[in-house]
Amino acid sequence: MNRIIGKAAALGVGMALTGCGPMDASEATGPGLETLEQGLQVVTNNSFEAAPSGSYNYQDLSPGSTALTNWTIGGAGGVKVMNSSYKTAAQGTKSVDLNSSYGPGNVSQLVPTVVGAGYTLRFAIANGPNCGSQWRYGTVTYGPSSASISNSLPGWTYRTYVFNATSTSSLIKFESTSSGGCGIAIDDVTVTGP
Repeated sequence: MNRIIGKAAALGVGMALTGCGPMDASEATGPGLETLEQGLQVVTNNSFEAAPSGSYNYQDLSPGSTALTNWTIGGAGGVKVMNSSYKTAAQGTKSVDLNSSYGPGNVSQLVPTVVGAGYTLRFAIANGPNCGSQWRYGTVTYGPSSASISNSLPGWTYRTYVFNATSTSSLIKFESTSSGGCGIAIDDVTVTGP
């Protein structure tokens, strides 16, 4: 099937490209192409909007809580879901402080991946509102890799990490290693695929 790219003919370029457009089912070969759409953002509830509002500006969620849809909450203290009235979110109206009022915690999610394919993890990071500009620390796990993260800025900035999947599901995990009731805040978590 031949297709002409929009303005090539109108500009008088005098060429036509063939084979452009969506692949036929017979062309979809290779590992995992039939099961995972390419370029898909695979994190669900990536800006924590599917979370309880709480009766105040934030709500502490204990380890094991299922209130943060599609995320597993762990660590000694759990996490704090913050409304924009408490901490302006990077995206939407909610974000997560990796320290609850009771101490450090973590959030994690298994995302679908294709073995051997490359992925990009991108997320917003800031300090929780009561941290000011003191340094806060944590770790991020992205597929088979992990890295230390730190922050001293109250405003949102973005971090990006890349990895090659070694399994059909890859762990994305953010964990605080700072003590106390304020830690690194995260929001707008995306993992995009090949």
